[in-house]
Amino acid sequence: MNPERVCYGCFAEKEPGKFCTKCGFNENDEQPYLALPLGTILNGRYLVGKVLGIGGFGITYLGYDLTLEIKVAIKEYMPSALATRHPDHYSVALTGRVEQDFQYGMERFLDEAKILAKLQSTPHIVSVQNYFKENGTAYFVMEYIDGMSLKAYLSKNGDKIPCDQAIAILQPIMEALVQVHAMNLLHRDISPDNIYITAKGESRLLDFGAARFALGDGKSVSVILKHGYAPEEQYSSHGNQGPWTDVYAMGATLYRCITGQLPPDSVERIHGDAMKTPSELGFRIPAHVENAIMKALAVKTEDRFPNMEAFIGALNGRVSVQDQVAASISQRTQATAYGQGGYGQPSYSAGGTAAGKPSVFSRLLSYMKANPIVAWVSGGGLLAVIALCIILPIALSGGGETTPAGGNGGGNTPVISQTPSSVEPSVPGPTAEPSVEMVTQDLGILNATIEIPSDYTVEDGLNFLNEEKGCAVMTDYLWNIDGPIYSLADVESQREVIVSKLMQDLEVSDYQILAAGPDQVGDSEAYQICFEGTDSEGVSMEMIVMAVDGHGFGCYFIITAFPKGDEAAADEIVSIIRSFKSNGMPETTYKAYYAERAGVKVIIDESTAQGGVADMEIELNMNGIGTVHEMFLYPTQEDRNAAVGQGFSVEIGKASEFGLSTPEEVIEFNKNLSGTNNETYSFSSGGVEWLAYDFTMGGKNFSYSSAVIDGECYLVGCVFNDSNKDAIVALYNQATASLRAWKG
Repeated sequence: MNPERVCYGCFAEKEPGKFCTKCGFNENDEQPYLALPLGTILNGRYLVGKVLGIGGFGITYLGYDLTLEIKVAIKEYMPSALATRHPDHYSVALTGRVEQDFQYGMERFLDEAKILAKLQSTPHIVSVQNYFKENGTAYFVMEYIDGMSLKAYLSKNGDKIPCDQAIAILQPIMEALVQVHAMNLLHRDISPDNIYITAKGESRLLDFGAARFALGDGKSVSVILKHGYAPEEQYSSHGNQGPWTDVYAMGATLYRCITGQLPPDSVERIHGDAMKTPSELGFRIPAHVENAIMKALAVKTEDRFPNMEAFIGALNGRVSVQDQVAASISQRTQATAYGQGGYGQPSYSAGGTAAGKPSVFSRLLSYMKANPIVAWVSGGGLLAVIALCIILPIALSGGGETTPAGGNGGGNTPVISQTPSSVEPSVPGPTAEPSVEMVTQDLGILNATIEIPSDYTVEDGLNFLNEEKGCAVMTDYLWNIDGPIYSLADVESQREVIVSKLMQDLEVSDYQILAAGPDQVGDSEAYQICFEGTDSEGVSMEMIVMAVDGHGFGCYFIITAFPKGDEAAADEIVSIIRSFKSNGMPETTYKAYYAERAGVKVIIDESTAQGGVADMEIELNMNGIGTVHEMFLYPTQEDRNAAVGQGFSVEIGKASEFGLSTPEEVIEFNKNLSGTNNETYSFSSGGVEWLAYDFTMGGKNFSYSSAVIDGECYLVGCVFNDSNKDAIVALYNQATASLRAWKG
């Protein structure tokens, strides 16, 4: 690239001279104060162009990646209150005695970049591609967004847009912020300036330069203000900030889009709130949308939505503002209550159709009948794990008999597949009295009962259906999504996967999570996920998945579906869920194995680990490693009795025991150990990405894999021959799918 012929405003080739005929950029125009000179090269790779934006904490430049030959955006840490530029125009000079504050801010800047780099696959959030230190400060490189800001878009469209259009632009960003907040990261500067609409019409959230670890980092946070968008807690360096802080800014942004007006400053509203609702300003919008916006803009944090999920739910009319259960400020987490009211008219008629078109519910029935359930019994114990292709709120066996809810269905074969924060619990408000008699249904192998209306039919003893109402209830234990789910923590961490895979298998592309969070059913802790899906015909169904703690090992699952907007059906479903009662540990062939010294836990089907488990202390002299602690699983007693290294087994341990800290180091260690240089590969198991390596040595086959789980690097290896390959691989797959840390 010839510097004399490149335009630093668009990086297109231009004729010699200062003025670009393609974008109009003029190099003779003075660069903003503190900005790097045009043509600066950073990290030996990035060419600096024009300034895209300046904030209190940094400068954003248009850049060009000389390696990939693509445009990028470059963010420079440059807090104007703490730093200036040296006379050389490149390096940063500090103003006054602020070294400690500057360094602390820079490290948070880089920490933020590292986290955002992990969000590259998150839609609607600008991705970070690289980060580094240079010129006495720090930089990170982001994808360049070809489009215009929401601020510019509003200006182009008369300063305001219709309500439904505003929600369509902002809701994808709100959903992305749910993931950002889950990582204890706040944006803290949401406004039309930092939201872009791409050339393809997609909305993206930019400029995380104001983001800070404001959720328990133990330090005071810097004050970042954008008047009209900043809630009152941002006016204090010690303000109680959390997801509700971004909720306020998003509410203000939505208010600005719809009304064309900015809300009054939050501090002014403390002593006399004169802010008018959109309807008072003459804008006719749905009542539930207006209520949601005004609650998001509540001055006091305790009156606001506790998180973005709750705001999304209220905007879509699925969770009423009045019934939204908000945790206290010290206990803010995901919204837990499934609200009632505010539904509007049902999408379904009594027969389960809308406007003469097949409903989601009808399609579920057809799908289930075309995909009969396969039952599996092992060792006298029954483990109910539903294959993803048939994880539905209803379960219809291809040839199974149907009995009334009052009948004896508890002994039927269950559905199964061989596919390998302290908060106060909240309970939805009182439900309407059921219109039909409730029958206590024995759930057989689940060792539990549930109250089901007598007009429901029983499918396979565990699942219940009323086709006329469009309602279904399915009960199960130890659900298998992307690896088995054994705890409420697993449910919480995989809630997005649970919903997305369920909707994917039902071929429902338009769906959203309405609320999710800790709950309680009877005396048992639980976790609730409320969501809805809409088919291509515009017909929708709501679902509630309630996971109930299974006595410290595994979870029960109550999976329900009912017509969207049908309040009576919603009340009935909630009543059924609340009636669930466990009578003790369900039957299962699975067992949890612990290795105290190795600090690991796996949950394995006993039929595949007949030789048992050994928690071993081994002396390794190679590379000066010394003593290591590992767990060994054996498929046969013969292997169990054999010496380590001679018998066929699955090996599990922490990489740190070998002086290793990353999966790449584990693989390199095994390459050196085996003297081979085979190809590495990756696979997904237990919701985790594993790096793997295979080799043959001494007439035996070896496979080793490594992954980081909850911040700790683990390794899983196995040794086998052709005769016992299947047994070993079964153990190996279960180990990678269920591995967890164990601290006693």
